[in-house]
Amino acid sequence: MAGSNWMTIREQLYGQGCRLIKLIKAALGNTPSDSGPGKTPAPTPPPATSFLREVAGAEEGTPLPSPPPPMPNPNDPKYADDPGAYEKDKQAAETAAAAFATAAKARGGAVAQVISKWLVTAPYAMFQELLAQPRDAMPIFKPAIGPVIVMRHPEVIRCLERTDLFTVDPYAAEMARATDDKTKHPEAYSHFMLGTDRDDLYRLDDVILRRAVSRSDEETLSRLTRDEAERWTHRAQAEGIGEIDVVPTLAKFVPLRIVGDYLGVHYYDFGTPSVLPGLRGGDRFPLDPDLQAVFSFGKITEGIVPTADDLFIWVKDAFRNIFNNFSPAHPLFAEFRERGVIATEYLSAYVFALLKHYKERLRLGETVPDTMLTRLLRMQLELERDGETLTDEFAARLGTPLTKDELAKRLSDSMIRSNVFGTAVGAVVNPQEATARILDSMLRLKDGEYEVLNGSSYEQAVRLANIEPDSPDYAESLAGLRKYALEALRLQPQGEVLLRLCVKDNTELGGVPLRAGTLVFAAYAAAMRDPETVPNPSAFDITRDERLVPYLGDRERAHEAPQSQIYLQHGYGRHKCLGRYASEITMRESLRAMLRLGSLERRGSLEMDEQNLYATSLRIGFR
Repeated sequence: MAGSNWMTIREQLYGQGCRLIKLIKAALGNTPSDSGPGKTPAPTPPPATSFLREVAGAEEGTPLPSPPPPMPNPNDPKYADDPGAYEKDKQAAETAAAAFATAAKARGGAVAQVISKWLVTAPYAMFQELLAQPRDAMPIFKPAIGPVIVMRHPEVIRCLERTDLFTVDPYAAEMARATDDKTKHPEAYSHFMLGTDRDDLYRLDDVILRRAVSRSDEETLSRLTRDEAERWTHRAQAEGIGEIDVVPTLAKFVPLRIVGDYLGVHYYDFGTPSVLPGLRGGDRFPLDPDLQAVFSFGKITEGIVPTADDLFIWVKDAFRNIFNNFSPAHPLFAEFRERGVIATEYLSAYVFALLKHYKERLRLGETVPDTMLTRLLRMQLELERDGETLTDEFAARLGTPLTKDELAKRLSDSMIRSNVFGTAVGAVVNPQEATARILDSMLRLKDGEYEVLNGSSYEQAVRLANIEPDSPDYAESLAGLRKYALEALRLQPQGEVLLRLCVKDNTELGGVPLRAGTLVFAAYAAAMRDPETVPNPSAFDITRDERLVPYLGDRERAHEAPQSQIYLQHGYGRHKCLGRYASEITMRESLRAMLRLGSLERRGSLEMDEQNLYATSLRIGFR
């Protein structure tokens, strides 16, 4: 609004819609992104009133004045002989517009508070109430003023696949913190793939990263995750107390193992020699001059070789700042922003140190670990040695011309550093939360809290988990455990909504027009419970048709498995989780390891932190 003396009501409401993004995020404090964590892990008893009734009450308590008159036209003939009349009418219109804007802000804030309350305390009760409304009366929930909730399956899918209409802009700025400083490197890209919807930025990065992280690595990922999961279950058995808290152990360290051994960002026990020459876990090292030339450090003066706790804290702090920390009015905003920036700088410095080390080893022809980081460096080296072959390969996948120079920019040290950073940040928090939710849901299945269909049962899952690799039924058992994990997570997902921003006026969802600037909550948790698409949605059924779709299977994602339209925990469409193969294997192997412990029993509820953002404890007993 800066620079304008007045604006139309439509412009005021557009600006108000932008402010509402910050307002409702501040109230929520925990809205997940495509890679974000969930909140309330289980349905809670609904409040005495209903969601819609509370919204109506909020609207009644914040009445709107009559619409203001249109702004007068100084060229109107009626003002020709009376300039004072024009000034008087202009002042009246401005006063009325300001009063309406103030009232609209109060109305939007009141509605946002109701939505935030229900998302935090009783999301499934809210979704059930919205889904129970007649479709012709409420295809989506759209208050007169305030954010929109999209709860029905077809409309949620439309939100997630129409990236030209519904963008991930709310997250873009903080995602870009790990990129180069434009003042130091004017030609640098300032985006991370999952934080942009621009075709010219997204598609090539997508092809590059999906070549480095693909489903062809299933055997490697299975070995890594099983080894780490069983390390923790065996340790629990050896302790002899018959109990394990899965959140700070298995659920945390299996993803960290993936980040280290698969993505290439290792942690080290304190004092243990690291891959960086002469450095041990916990050691500090000077910031690299080459990195300082393009990246601005404002919080740290030296890097650290991370221990497990260091790496976990960096990833979690960066993740929270990107996806859960939006409003300066929030009491913890400054602390979370500070921690997020510090984490981004430490992780960027460490990834760059690893990058330079492995790049030198590759140039000398030495053997290096096979990780996402080293695969990207191998592509970079391949491009330098034989640019045409790699350029032609990627051009064929994209279906558009591609120059070697453009590919070189996307495989630069800066882009490799920021892409490894972004992938690592998303590879720990989500899987940790998902594992906790799955095990909580499986205990609910064991305790009879779900209706079960088509032979699905806790006992069958235990039988599948105990089938050994030399059995002819082994492959089938793993496929079955995957379905148990997905169905358990459908009923208790690691989040309820994905944030999108409507960017075009008169965009329709379910026949309802939306204005540019409208914040949209795409409630994928509700879509997975929509009875119009998901039969018997509250039942546990591992035989559900996943409704697989070969998304872009004819070109850039030709090597990717089809996407499920029923299991939406990893997103859908363009922003489907890059690491979903690793995530599904992590979920499956963590569930398998826990079920092989013996008879499991709940020793406590799934506990959350004080912001209701992340799981802190889930104690499970075993015999």
